[in-house]
Amino acid sequence: MSTHSSKSSESDIKSIKSLIKQLAKDFQSLSYRQLEHEAQIKELKMAKEKDESSQKSKKIRSHASSSQNHDSFGEESLRINEYYQPPPRRSRRDRREQESPREVRVDLPHFHGKENVEVYLDWEMKVEQLFACHRVSEERKVPLATLSFQGNVMYWWTSTERERRLHREPPIEYWNDLRGALRRRHIPSYYNRELMDKLQRLQQRTMSVEEYRQKMELYMMRASIRENESTTIARFLSGLNL
Repeated sequence: MSTHSSKSSESDIKSIKSLIKQLAKDFQSLSYRQLEHEAQIKELKMAKEKDESSQKSKKIRSHASSSQNHDSFGEESLRINEYYQPPPRRSRRDRREQESPREVRVDLPHFHGKENVEVYLDWEMKVEQLFACHRVSEERKVPLATLSFQGNVMYWWTSTERERRLHREPPIEYWNDLRGALRRRHIPSYYNRELMDKLQRLQQRTMSVEEYRQKMELYMMRASIRENESTTIARFLSGLNL
Protein backbone atom coordinates (compact mmCIF):
# COMPACT_ATOMS: atom_id res chain seq x y z
CA MET A 1 0.00 0.00 0.00
CA SER A 2 2.88 2.30 0.69
CA THR A 3 4.32 1.64 -2.72
CA HIS A 4 1.00 2.50 -4.28
CA SER A 5 0.80 5.80 -2.40
CA SER A 6 4.38 6.73 -3.36
CA LYS A 7 3.62 6.07 -6.98
CA SER A 8 0.51 8.22 -6.84
CA SER A 9 2.47 11.09 -5.22
CA GLU A 10 5.16 10.87 -7.90
CA SER A 11 2.52 11.02 -10.61
CA ASP A 12 0.98 14.07 -8.93
CA ILE A 13 4.36 15.78 -8.82
CA LYS A 14 4.93 15.03 -12.48
CA SER A 15 1.53 16.38 -13.41
CA ILE A 16 2.16 19.53 -11.39
CA LYS A 17 5.55 20.01 -13.08
CA SER A 18 4.01 19.60 -16.53
CA LEU A 19 1.28 22.06 -15.63
CA ILE A 20 3.86 24.58 -14.49
CA LYS A 21 5.81 24.14 -17.73
CA GLN A 22 2.63 24.60 -19.74
CA LEU A 23 1.77 27.76 -17.80
CA ALA A 24 5.26 29.12 -18.37
CA LYS A 25 4.99 28.48 -22.09
CA ASP A 26 1.57 30.12 -22.19
CA PHE A 27 2.85 33.17 -20.23
CA GLN A 28 5.90 33.49 -22.49
CA SER A 29 3.76 33.35 -25.62
CA LEU A 30 1.41 35.92 -24.12
CA SER A 31 4.28 38.30 -23.30
CA TYR A 32 5.61 37.91 -26.86
CA ARG A 33 2.20 38.76 -28.26
CA GLN A 34 1.95 41.81 -25.99
CA LEU A 35 5.36 43.01 -27.10
CA GLU A 36 4.44 42.57 -30.74
CA HIS A 37 1.21 44.46 -30.16
CA GLU A 38 3.07 47.35 -28.49
CA ALA A 39 5.60 47.43 -31.32
CA GLN A 40 2.77 47.65 -33.85
CA ILE A 41 1.19 50.50 -31.89
CA LYS A 42 4.53 52.37 -31.84
CA GLU A 43 4.95 51.90 -35.59
CA LEU A 44 1.44 53.23 -36.18
CA LYS A 45 2.14 56.27 -33.99
CA MET A 46 5.41 57.01 -35.80
CA ALA A 47 3.71 56.72 -39.18
CA LYS A 48 0.95 59.07 -38.03
CA GLU A 49 3.49 61.61 -36.73
CA LYS A 50 5.37 61.46 -40.04
CA ASP A 51 2.16 62.13 -41.93
CA GLU A 52 1.29 65.06 -39.67
CA SER A 53 4.79 66.56 -39.98
CA SER A 54 4.72 66.22 -43.76
CA GLN A 55 1.32 67.92 -43.89
CA LYS A 56 2.59 70.74 -41.68
CA SER A 57 5.66 71.25 -43.86
CA LYS A 58 3.42 71.39 -46.94
CA LYS A 59 1.22 74.00 -45.27
CA ILE A 60 4.25 76.09 -44.25
CA ARG A 61 5.66 75.99 -47.78
CA SER A 62 2.35 76.98 -49.32
CA HIS A 63 1.94 79.80 -46.75
CA ALA A 64 5.48 81.05 -47.40
CA SER A 65 4.94 81.11 -51.14
CA SER A 66 1.62 82.93 -50.74
CA SER A 67 3.18 85.43 -48.30
CA GLN A 68 6.02 86.08 -50.76
CA ASN A 69 3.52 86.73 -53.49
CA HIS A 70 1.55 88.97 -51.14
CA ASP A 71 4.70 90.83 -50.07
CA SER A 72 5.72 91.44 -53.63
CA PHE A 73 2.22 92.67 -54.40
CA GLY A 74 2.30 94.80 -51.25
CA GLU A 75 5.64 96.31 -52.22
CA GLU A 76 4.31 97.17 -55.64
CA SER A 77 1.17 98.69 -54.11
CA LEU A 78 3.31 100.68 -51.65
CA ARG A 79 5.43 101.99 -54.52
CA ILE A 80 2.28 102.99 -56.35
CA ASN A 81 0.69 104.56 -53.28
CA GLU A 82 3.77 106.57 -52.30
CA TYR A 83 2.43 109.49 -54.26
CA TYR A 84 -1.23 108.91 -53.38
CA GLN A 85 -1.18 108.71 -49.61
CA PRO A 86 -4.43 109.79 -47.97
CA PRO A 87 -4.24 112.73 -45.56
CA PRO A 88 -3.93 111.78 -41.86
CA ARG A 89 -7.17 111.62 -39.99
CA ARG A 90 -7.64 114.31 -37.41
CA SER A 91 -9.53 113.93 -34.22
CA ARG A 92 -12.29 116.26 -33.15
CA ARG A 93 -9.99 117.84 -30.59
CA ASP A 94 -7.39 118.69 -33.25
CA ARG A 95 -10.08 120.19 -35.43
CA ARG A 96 -11.39 122.32 -32.59
CA GLU A 97 -7.87 123.52 -31.73
CA GLN A 98 -7.20 124.35 -35.38
CA GLU A 99 -10.47 126.22 -35.74
CA SER A 100 -10.16 128.08 -32.43
CA PRO A 101 -6.55 128.11 -31.10
CA ARG A 102 -6.11 128.58 -27.39
CA GLU A 103 -5.19 132.10 -26.38
CA VAL A 104 -2.38 132.46 -23.88
CA ARG A 105 -3.02 134.86 -21.04
CA VAL A 106 -0.49 137.70 -21.01
CA ASP A 107 -0.31 140.12 -18.09
CA LEU A 108 1.36 143.37 -19.14
CA PRO A 109 2.71 145.92 -16.62
CA HIS A 110 0.43 148.89 -15.97
CA PHE A 111 1.30 152.21 -17.57
CA HIS A 112 0.01 155.44 -16.01
CA GLY A 113 1.28 157.84 -18.65
CA LYS A 114 3.55 159.91 -16.42
CA GLU A 115 5.52 162.68 -18.06
CA ASN A 116 8.75 160.71 -17.87
CA VAL A 117 10.43 159.49 -21.03
CA GLU A 118 12.50 156.86 -19.26
CA VAL A 119 9.42 155.29 -17.63
CA TYR A 120 7.64 155.05 -20.96
CA LEU A 121 10.65 153.57 -22.77
CA ASP A 122 11.10 150.96 -20.03
CA TRP A 123 7.39 150.04 -20.31
CA GLU A 124 7.61 149.79 -24.10
CA MET A 125 10.68 147.53 -23.92
CA LYS A 126 9.02 145.24 -21.36
CA VAL A 127 5.83 144.98 -23.43
CA GLU A 128 7.74 144.03 -26.58
CA GLN A 129 9.67 141.38 -24.65
CA LEU A 130 6.40 139.84 -23.40
CA PHE A 131 4.90 139.92 -26.89
CA ALA A 132 7.89 138.06 -28.28
CA CYS A 133 8.02 135.58 -25.39
CA HIS A 134 4.34 134.58 -25.66
CA ARG A 135 4.21 134.92 -29.46
CA VAL A 136 1.27 137.26 -29.32
CA SER A 137 -0.45 137.77 -32.67
CA GLU A 138 -0.74 141.24 -34.23
CA GLU A 139 -4.52 141.23 -33.70
CA ARG A 140 -4.09 140.91 -29.91
CA LYS A 141 -1.21 143.31 -29.30
CA VAL A 142 -3.21 146.55 -29.38
CA PRO A 143 -6.08 145.28 -27.14
CA LEU A 144 -3.61 143.85 -24.62
CA ALA A 145 -1.51 147.02 -24.54
CA THR A 146 -4.51 149.33 -24.12
CA LEU A 147 -5.86 147.17 -21.27
CA SER A 148 -2.71 148.03 -19.29
CA PHE A 149 -3.40 151.79 -19.57
CA GLN A 150 -4.17 153.54 -16.27
CA GLY A 151 -4.93 157.13 -15.31
CA ASN A 152 -4.09 159.88 -17.81
CA VAL A 153 -3.04 157.57 -20.61
CA MET A 154 -6.34 155.68 -20.35
CA TYR A 155 -8.27 158.96 -20.77
CA TRP A 156 -6.02 159.92 -23.69
CA TRP A 157 -6.66 156.58 -25.44
CA THR A 158 -10.45 156.88 -24.98
CA SER A 159 -10.50 160.38 -26.45
CA THR A 160 -8.22 159.32 -29.32
CA GLU A 161 -10.58 156.50 -30.30
CA ARG A 162 -13.58 158.84 -30.11
CA GLU A 163 -11.91 161.48 -32.32
CA ARG A 164 -10.94 158.88 -34.94
CA ARG A 165 -14.51 157.66 -35.10
CA LEU A 166 -15.84 161.22 -35.44
CA HIS A 167 -13.42 161.99 -38.27
CA ARG A 168 -14.17 158.59 -39.85
CA GLU A 169 -10.56 157.51 -39.59
CA PRO A 170 -9.66 153.81 -39.32
CA PRO A 171 -8.99 152.60 -35.78
CA ILE A 172 -5.49 151.81 -34.58
CA GLU A 173 -5.18 148.04 -35.02
CA TYR A 174 -1.42 147.40 -35.10
CA TRP A 175 1.25 147.75 -32.44
CA ASN A 176 3.59 149.82 -34.60
CA ASP A 177 0.87 152.47 -35.08
CA LEU A 178 0.03 152.49 -31.37
CA ARG A 179 3.72 152.72 -30.44
CA GLY A 180 4.16 155.67 -32.81
CA ALA A 181 1.19 157.49 -31.24
CA LEU A 182 2.53 156.82 -27.72
CA ARG A 183 5.99 158.05 -28.67
CA ARG A 184 4.58 161.27 -30.12
CA ARG A 185 2.76 161.81 -26.82
CA HIS A 186 5.47 160.86 -24.32
CA ILE A 187 8.77 161.55 -26.13
CA PRO A 188 9.43 165.23 -26.95
CA SER A 189 11.05 166.16 -30.24
CA TYR A 190 14.24 167.37 -28.54
CA TYR A 191 14.75 164.11 -26.61
CA ASN A 192 17.22 162.56 -29.09
CA ARG A 193 19.29 165.75 -29.18
CA GLU A 194 19.48 165.87 -25.40
CA LEU A 195 20.35 162.18 -25.34
CA MET A 196 23.26 162.73 -27.73
CA ASP A 197 24.50 165.63 -25.60
CA LYS A 198 24.37 163.41 -22.49
CA LEU A 199 26.28 160.71 -24.30
CA GLN A 200 28.99 163.15 -25.43
CA ARG A 201 29.40 164.58 -21.91
CA LEU A 202 29.24 161.21 -20.14
CA GLN A 203 32.15 160.71 -17.69
CA GLN A 204 32.88 158.04 -15.11
CA ARG A 205 33.56 160.38 -12.20
CA THR A 206 32.08 158.78 -9.04
CA MET A 207 30.55 155.79 -10.84
CA SER A 208 32.17 152.38 -10.94
CA VAL A 209 33.44 151.09 -14.27
CA GLU A 210 30.46 148.73 -14.58
CA GLU A 211 27.93 151.49 -13.82
CA TYR A 212 29.63 153.77 -16.33
CA ARG A 213 29.51 151.03 -19.02
CA GLN A 214 25.82 150.30 -18.40
CA LYS A 215 24.88 153.98 -18.60
CA MET A 216 26.75 154.44 -21.86
CA GLU A 217 25.06 151.36 -23.35
CA LEU A 218 21.65 152.66 -22.25
CA TYR A 219 22.19 156.06 -23.88
CA MET A 220 23.39 154.44 -27.10
CA MET A 221 20.41 152.07 -27.17
CA ARG A 222 17.86 154.84 -26.47
CA ALA A 223 19.41 157.02 -29.17
CA SER A 224 19.51 154.05 -31.61
CA ILE A 225 23.24 154.57 -32.26
CA ARG A 226 24.98 151.89 -34.31
CA GLU A 227 28.71 152.39 -34.79
CA ASN A 228 31.90 150.43 -35.18
CA GLU A 229 33.35 148.60 -32.21
CA SER A 230 36.55 150.65 -32.35
CA THR A 231 34.55 153.91 -32.14
CA THR A 232 32.58 152.60 -29.14
CA ILE A 233 35.81 151.56 -27.38
CA ALA A 234 37.33 154.99 -27.99
CA ARG A 235 34.18 156.63 -26.63
CA PHE A 236 34.33 154.41 -23.56
CA LEU A 237 38.03 155.05 -22.87
CA SER A 238 37.66 158.82 -23.26
CA GLY A 239 35.20 158.97 -20.34
CA LEU A 240 37.18 156.81 -17.92
CA ASN A 241 38.95 158.37 -14.93
CA LEU A 242 42.71 158.59 -15.20
